[in-house]
Amino acid sequence: MIAVKLGVRNLLRNRWRSGLTLSAIAVSVGLMVWTLAFYEGWLSQMVQGATAVETVQVQIHTAEYVETPRVYNSFVADADLLNAVRSVPGVVSLSPRVKAHGLLGNEARSQVARFMGVDPAMEASTTPVVNGLVAGRWIAQTPPEYPVPREVVLGQGLAQQLRVDVGAELVAFLEAADGSLGNELFEVVGVVRTGNMQVDRMTAYIHLEDARFVTALEGQVHELAIHTADLSQARVTAAAIADSTGLRLGAPAEGSSIVGDALVVQPWQEILPSIDQMIILFKRSYWIMYLLVYLVAAVGVLNTQQMSALERRREFGVMMAIGMRPRRMFRTLEVETIILGVLGGLIGAVVGGLLAWRHTTRGFDLTLFTDEASFSFMSVSFSERLYFVLQPSMIVQPIVIMLLVAIVCGLIPAWKAARIDPAPTISGRI
Repeated sequence: MIAVKLGVRNLLRNRWRSGLTLSAIAVSVGLMVWTLAFYEGWLSQMVQGATAVETVQVQIHTAEYVETPRVYNSFVADADLLNAVRSVPGVVSLSPRVKAHGLLGNEARSQVARFMGVDPAMEASTTPVVNGLVAGRWIAQTPPEYPVPREVVLGQGLAQQLRVDVGAELVAFLEAADGSLGNELFEVVGVVRTGNMQVDRMTAYIHLEDARFVTALEGQVHELAIHTADLSQARVTAAAIADSTGLRLGAPAEGSSIVGDALVVQPWQEILPSIDQMIILFKRSYWIMYLLVYLVAAVGVLNTQQMSALERRREFGVMMAIGMRPRRMFRTLEVETIILGVLGGLIGAVVGGLLAWRHTTRGFDLTLFTDEASFSFMSVSFSERLYFVLQPSMIVQPIVIMLLVAIVCGLIPAWKAARIDPAPTISGRI
């Protein structure tokens, strides 16, 4: 307790220097809290943008489709399989899909497109694609009767390339599973902007039954897209689905004896390994930021304590001469450093946390860094506002690390002060 009182008194004796060091510590901690929340929000939006519409959190394919995504590598998604997947804890919804590539256009222009056959209601409950409608409507649950054209919803980029809008008619030519060339007349009933560049620039959504008819896949699908309750627990949920249904977890390794038509369950981390590796790289690089930011703070703390110790050498000599033990001297100076670290860390955490919390609710204006209202990164579109993600560990961790840095920086001045010789120090000879 005496060491604490002495430490507080000594810090108040030179308030300017103590305040400067306190500010350096507070700025360092506040900057780290804000930066960690910014990066977490950035990564969260990237994963959401990459997985929400197309990949979702978990997918089921045949092993052969994983290796070679061709139109004939399909499987039957019967009611038993769908019910078994739905019953797994953590599964919110699912959507069977048919995927095929072909040519879509009219007499004026055409584009290579990816056709995605979906059940309108199941796809809408599994992905937020309906929320991305910028024109028209979503596909009707029941396909129109012939000879009325089939319904198609285009990605905004694809619609712009074809220069068509709602109501336009387009002809599609695509490969069928039986080797023939499927063709159909479609009417554009809607246009979507999802934020996923691959979807917006290439994808045409059509009814699942229409897709099966054109591709000659009666009753079959290419994948089951599964929406889970927690994006971060996709691997756990995928493992639970595999255990519950008896399917294989993960893509088969090269040279594996897994039969081509066997079904495999994959979390989004396996389907989008580049995104997953980038997230791992970002999170591991946090320690580099810690090193750079806290190195500056450490220099400030060390300089302050060194100067303080040099200026008060005669005072320390007198205290040692009247009976203060070296251990108590060491403890007193170290307490000063701890007080600066704790107060500066708390102030920085509060200020940085409040600023980060504001950006979690109101967003951060990314137009400060770009001239455009929106931009894309790794095929994911970012809007003009980024919403931070603030977690308790982002506040606690910088405080703890800053306190450790302060303690280490205070060791050298405290150790030197505890080893002074009282007589020559008081007389000013050293």
